[in-house]
Amino acid sequence: MTTYYFVRHGTTDFNGLGVYFGKTDSPLNVEGILQAKALGVSLSKVNFDEIYTSPMKRCVDTARFITDKRMPYVLDELSELDFGRWEGLDFRQCSERDPEEFRKWSADYRNTAPPEGEKYTEFYTRVRRFYEEILMQKEGTMLIVAHKGVLQLLVSLFLSDSDSLFWNFNFLLGKYSILERYEDHCTINRLNV
Repeated sequence: MTTYYFVRHGTTDFNGLGVYFGKTDSPLNVEGILQAKALGVSLSKVNFDEIYTSPMKRCVDTARFITDKRMPYVLDELSELDFGRWEGLDFRQCSERDPEEFRKWSADYRNTAPPEGEKYTEFYTRVRRFYEEILMQKEGTMLIVAHKGVLQLLVSLFLSDSDSLFWNFNFLLGKYSILERYEDHCTINRLNV
């Protein structure tokens, strides 16, 4: 059996603004630091065989508060979608700034990238690569610290081998969830603890 601890990074100032941000390296704020420290206490007795994190500071710092003795593997595959020129803007600002591009993206987010950003299909491909080449190849107890979109996609891949369940899960800031895989069967053990 393999056990996965999925952690969404702690709160940043951008989280409260309702803006798009993936590649913007917004650090943990005071609340996020407290959340990460609490995760460290809650998970202190778990012996992780592998630790993976997004390269964004909010994820790396969250991972370090959880496992201060071990350095995580920092992987670009765990980065959130790059929203390009829309980083730091809310949906209203995006639609005013780039009305035609925003209309196209809203109608077909899978195949249309935000200006200077990343298509969902590109995001899907790199997250799926991590899923297939790392998560499905290793056993033990793993910690993955990442972003909401990445965690939603990973859970969907575990449960359906596709992104069909992407919108069915919400990962809360500074919380952990546990999935257990035995052979080709995966179960959600806990969500947003």
